[in-house]
Amino acid sequence: MTPPHQTFEHTQRSKAARAENAPAYDLTRTGRLGLFGLTYYGPLQHFWYGFLNRKFPTPMTLPLASRLSGYAAKVVANQLVLGPIVVSSIFAWSLAWQRRLSDYPAKWRRDTLPTLKKGWLFWVPAATVNFMVIPVQYQVLYMSGCGLVWTTILSAATSGKQ
Repeated sequence: MTPPHQTFEHTQRSKAARAENAPAYDLTRTGRLGLFGLTYYGPLQHFWYGFLNRKFPTPMTLPLASRLSGYAAKVVANQLVLGPIVVSSIFAWSLAWQRRLSDYPAKWRRDTLPTLKKGWLFWVPAATVNFMVIPVQYQVLYMSGCGLVWTTILSAATSGKQ
């Protein structure tokens, strides 16, 4: 079974382009992104969400109106701090594994803002649900599930299209 991020890319191409340039399943790329999540992004999420919950407590015992500013602060911090760190890191990670780290400055200048904009469309709603609905002990699990979808987007951004 082809991973979702590669299936997504494949279906985005026209039939003519697919016939000429149909990419083979890239096990190395899948492994590279999986290793990124396992060794870097997963642990980072654990510590990040713990930090946000300590910095902006939003106990469910308070009325919703009292928690809204804390939720908003968490969503904003998630997008303006964590988002750029993760996007920059995944670009560096992917290029380093491809022995093309010298391409990083150009990749970062060209693709960071477009990738972040795509991320904001996805992660702002996901993070809002996470902080408002998901109990603290399940937030990393929920966001990791969302991360499977986001990996599709990041994979397309890091797929070697230079």
